[in-house]
Amino acid sequence: MRIYELIYILNPTLPDEETDALVEQFTKNITDGGGKIDKVDRWGKRRLAYQVQNHDEGYFVLVQYSLEKNHEFSKEIERRLGVSDAVIKYMTIRIDEDLARIEKRKVSRDKRAARKPAGSGGDGRPRPRSAPAAPGAPAAPPAVPPAPTAAPAAASE
Repeated sequence: MRIYELIYILNPTLPDEETDALVEQFTKNITDGGGKIDKVDRWGKRRLAYQVQNHDEGYFVLVQYSLEKNHEFSKEIERRLGVSDAVIKYMTIRIDEDLARIEKRKVSRDKRAARKPAGSGGDGRPRPRSAPAAPGAPAAPPAVPPAPTAAPAAASE
């Protein structure tokens, strides 16, 4: 099974009813193509970093979906987004590879943690050999005694 994240930006001048209809239409296209919608996040109107098709802001929508068999259907979704006049920009990212890589890293980290002895801190840093002085304790005497000072010369009579 492949998991995808699709983010698209709609024209901000569209009425709310038409925006909702477009979001429903694209999610219905995914389910009709054999996909399963995991989540739909409507981020709303946001300012763009740069102008896209003479727009300074857009209506952002994030859809996470998974495809079991028809993996080429994601290209069909992108084609439909590209021909829609209401869509300013879109991007599809396959995230199941990243999720698998993160899970593999987590398993290896857990194995490594299980191999470490229970007494070690587990953070890989060496431990100090002696305990540091308590706060507010007097400072330790210097290792070298101070040099003797010269006695003052005696006054003659």
